Amino acid sequence: MKHYVASMLAVALAAAQPALAATLRPATVVVSDTVRLSDLFIGLEPGQDRVLGVAPAPGKTIQVGGRQLIAIADQYGVDWTDQSSAALARITRAGRVLDKVFFADLVRRSVSGAADNDSIVVELDDFVPMTVAADDAAPVVLSDVNWDQKSGRFTATVYRAHPLGEGELDTFLLRGSIRAAQSILVFTHMMPAGATLSTADVRVNDSYTGHVTNQMFTNAAAIAGMTLLHSVVADQVVLDRDLQKTVVMHKGDPILLSFRSPGLHLAVTGRALEDGYDGQYVRALNLASKMIVTGRVINGSELDVDATSGPVPSDSATLRRLTSSSNAALGSQRRSAGW
Repeated sequence: MKHYVASMLAVALAAAQPALAATLRPATVVVSDTVRLSDLFIGLEPGQDRVLGVAPAPGKTIQVGGRQLIAIADQYGVDWTDQSSAALARITRAGRVLDKVFFADLVRRSVSGAADNDSIVVELDDFVPMTVAADDAAPVVLSDVNWDQKSGRFTATVYRAHPLGEGELDTFLLRGSIRAAQSILVFTHMMPAGATLSTADVRVNDSYTGHVTNQMFTNAAAIAGMTLLHSVVADQVVLDRDLQKTVVMHKGDPILLSFRSPGLHLAVTGRALEDGYDGQYVRALNLASKMIVTGRVINGSELDVDATSGPVPSDSATLRRLTSSSNAALGSQRRSAGW
């Protein structure tokens, strides 16, 4: 009997205690597209929660003032004891920002006929980021991609998969350029005019998207030993107009003339009549025969005479003509180099 009386007393005391009052959430973040009563108040009674209305757009915030909060609490029977007309609640819709990287990748994947999408570089014009729902896996649709492959320019239309009903926020035109990245040589550091290049002075840029011409180099070994015609800076593209082969044989220098044929090798002294680089064919004077011969430069002091070219007598008129043409060519090279 004593236990029964104690139990009844406990039930009576519990019934006499007032229910815990709800408290206001001054700020909350919602993920869904609706706002619930529980987004405004903490401590609702079981079964009291319900949908109040539409949530703000992704990334946006709405404010609910004190008078509206009091009206909501009264309408749905929320025991909000500290209610005040000065109260304020902020509700923010969670959002995900779609940036340039997102849309560039979207355009890249949409380009048909691209054998290697990783080699396609997309640049966007006048881009404004878009905020979408945080839980939306496919927030936009890209359509009407128009790509002029000659100029690289493109346009495309972006549609929001779940429209907000706000015109420009639901659809807009995407503009930019699409270019295929290619490998070219660029200089690794600044160098002055007249510097002789080595393979360490250049590197390969695999993501170059500018206009590629046959004046560009792709092989570092091809420029080794060449001379700069003017100064260059780091990351500047290596062009053939920037370079000239390095002169190793100088006009007027004493050289060795080599004559080779099967089973025979002769060498006589001579004098270079032209400047020449490795492998270039130049003319020289055979000091023994006084004949002018043509040969390929082996190094700075040796010429491999071309057996198929006939020697020319070294009369004064011929020597003057060769000297004049050689000086003109040298002057042109020096002017190009800024000497």
